[in-house]
Amino acid sequence: MNIDRAARVRRMLATVSGYWLLASGCVYYNGIYNAKEAARSADALLRREAEMDANAKFQQSAAHAESVLVRHPTSPWRPRALYLAGRGAAYSGQCERAIPHLTEFLALPASAADDRNRARVALASCEFRTTKFVSARARLDSLVDLPNRETARQARLWAARTALATGDRDAVGAYLGDMDATALQWELINSSLGAGEHARAESLLTVQAARGDYREDATRVLRELWTAGRVTEVEAIVARYDVSRARDEHRAALHYGVGELNVRAGRDSVARRHLLLATSSAGRDSITAREAKARLTLLALTEVRTMRAVDSVFARLDSAARRTIYARRVQEQALLVQLLERRTDLTGASLYLAGEVARDSLRAPRLAETLFLRVARDVVTSPFVPHAYYAAALLQPDSAAEWHARLTRDFPQSSVTAYLRGDDPGARADFVSAPELLRFSWSEVARTWADSVRKLRSPARTAAPAAPARK
Repeated sequence: MNIDRAARVRRMLATVSGYWLLASGCVYYNGIYNAKEAARSADALLRREAEMDANAKFQQSAAHAESVLVRHPTSPWRPRALYLAGRGAAYSGQCERAIPHLTEFLALPASAADDRNRARVALASCEFRTTKFVSARARLDSLVDLPNRETARQARLWAARTALATGDRDAVGAYLGDMDATALQWELINSSLGAGEHARAESLLTVQAARGDYREDATRVLRELWTAGRVTEVEAIVARYDVSRARDEHRAALHYGVGELNVRAGRDSVARRHLLLATSSAGRDSITAREAKARLTLLALTEVRTMRAVDSVFARLDSAARRTIYARRVQEQALLVQLLERRTDLTGASLYLAGEVARDSLRAPRLAETLFLRVARDVVTSPFVPHAYYAAALLQPDSAAEWHARLTRDFPQSSVTAYLRGDDPGARADFVSAPELLRFSWSEVARTWADSVRKLRSPARTAAPAAPARK
């Protein structure tokens, strides 16, 4: 009897032990194993500087490890789950969940030194994200010289980010050393621009251009450098991208962006060169190629003098270029000029407004000059005649002295003439009446124009099928 009882106890213990081992194995394979594999993939992506992709993998790792913590809170795998859940959550930006897990893990004894160091870097990344820059930098400074090269590399990257966030851009180079940290270089470029350090941003972007490293930020950075007056430097950076290993579509985007800047600045010959390079670099059916082709064709608007000539320029656009955002916008502005030009208006306000739209929105200065001079010729009693002469003089600097002399001689009481003499234009009657007439004309035409544009933008309606004939 005692032998049988002892045998039953042994079988029971074996069964319990088997269940425990089975449960422990399920915890490992269903949670820890999947979390570890996701983290391993994420670390490989981090080494290749694919941070966005790595963050998604870290999020998966955190989710698998969290399931272990929730379903098996007393499992012997809990320390490993804390480590994986905390690190995964930290790098995927879920610091409210990461910090408690990492803090608990670091308080546990007997964990591997490499795991503890990686956890400390992850915790510092959350201190950075929550703007605790002083504690983050102090923690990271103790990790930048670790024997584990990849952990030390991550510590240096986050330390450099912390230095950037506190405005200590000079320390960034010391943290990075000769390390190839492309993503951080772009952060440093943007930070330098934000601080108005254009020379530093330009120098850093020149290095990235030589490497052929393109980001969507590149065009924006070039635009900001251009706005800061560094036009020659912008051209040099684009030239470096041209001889680098950058992809054709990226070079096309850069040439298109710089071409657009030159168009707006009235540097049409330079703009034409960049837009031609954009069309040749981009694929024939790409959006960039179509937009560049539309801009190239519509550059001719700077030379037209009549609305008929405007129509002939639009006729040169092929169907693909005509459908581009830029071409549609320009055609809408041409329609507005046409509506203002054709409006019967004895005050001359509509015709004057047509000249302003042609000059400012359509970028057709010759057409604008024609419209301004038509105000002076066709509506001789209009209060806008002196304004029209002055606007024409601005477009024709060589004739400005002649127009100004006519204003002084024929319109001595005009607010424009007062302005030219250095007197107060606000004391003249047309200083108040002219803007009122312009507002009235604009509101009348704007309604018609808005309705027309709405119809042009709406997709064409398909005709309803005819009802079957009755027999």
